[in-house]
Amino acid sequence: MQWFKHDTDAATDAKIKKLVMRYGADGYAIYFHCIELIVGNVSEHNITFELEHDAEIIADNLKIQGTSDTSPVDRVNQIMRYIVSLGLFEENNGHIFCYKILKRLDSSMTSSAKMRAIITSAKQSHDKVMISHDSVMQEENRIDEKREEEKRKETPDKPAKSPKHKHGEYKHVLLTSDEYLRLCEEWGEPELLRMIKELDEGIEAKGYKYKNHNLAIREWKKNSRGTPIPKHSLKEAPKCPKCGKKLSALFCDNCMIQFNSQLEEL
Repeated sequence: MQWFKHDTDAATDAKIKKLVMRYGADGYAIYFHCIELIVGNVSEHNITFELEHDAEIIADNLKIQGTSDTSPVDRVNQIMRYIVSLGLFEENNGHIFCYKILKRLDSSMTSSAKMRAIITSAKQSHDKVMISHDSVMQEENRIDEKREEEKRKETPDKPAKSPKHKHGEYKHVLLTSDEYLRLCEEWGEPELLRMIKELDEGIEAKGYKYKNHNLAIREWKKNSRGTPIPKHSLKEAPKCPKCGKKLSALFCDNCMIQFNSQLEEL
């Protein structure tokens, strides 16, 4: 596909605003660049809506700038994780998809008769799913509920486990999204990335094995001689040095500035 529809008020969408509040122009650019890459690969032979480009390519395409604590590739990966957590993209087995793009396609976007037929057929199927007959949806929900109930009976004492994501250059550090965000809130993301790097390299070099990497990285932090944890109470968020407003994940949504753990501008 050569083009897609882009709303002029896209920046006012609540999820997009959250993305910009946390990552500024980088978040906005990466999100829509990924959509461009996905749509650019849509063809008669490819309607998977999968992002086939990795963080290294995206960082190079947009010339994303890193910091002393974060490489450009790591920053892209951070932003992509947040985009998925907002529900703007979907993740399946490490692959990124954007099925919402189908709503933006129509037959006027291509001169290929075959491609027009594919788009029309795909949209009809999509619409049927989205507005599907209540009886079908109820039956699917009933089946899903039954499966969940059977799982609970099989493992009544074990809550459902959140998927763990690989971090670090060697991909040894495994953390759930909740664990990652909680550590970000406690230490600040630059310090968390430093500790991930230390643990990841330690596992690679020494072959250390841990059952729980969330606990392991906290133990490593206690023994670390690197950057100290910011001396801010966890009950009171640090304030912006410029306007005095409380920071969220070291980001000032009033000044639109991201700070590091020492409250220096990034």
